[in-house]
Amino acid sequence: LKRRTQGARLRAAFERMAVRHGVIGDIRGKGLFLAIEFVRAAPSKERFPDATAFGLAVGRRALQKGLLCRFDPHWIAFGPALTSTAADIDAMADILDQCIGETLAAL
Repeated sequence: LKRRTQGARLRAAFERMAVRHGVIGDIRGKGLFLAIEFVRAAPSKERFPDATAFGLAVGRRALQKGLLCRFDPHWIAFGPALTSTAADIDAMADILDQCIGETLAAL
């Protein structure tokens, strides 16, 4: 039950980021194991060019800030501990939100 609640909390945070940043084309996964697909334009789901490597840039920033994640040029994925608290989920989301914003500003 706790992981379901925290998974919903994480998904909701990702959904807010999708609205705020406009570069999240899809949120996939279940429970706490979730991934985000990055796109140039959310309505069309047009991908960033491979050379932009947006997912890599976001992922590297996240790692530098202490957020463990998996990533490639077009997506980022999370699998936090099943014992994660609401505060842990909020901290993860805050770091990711900051990293997406910083990466967009650097384009």
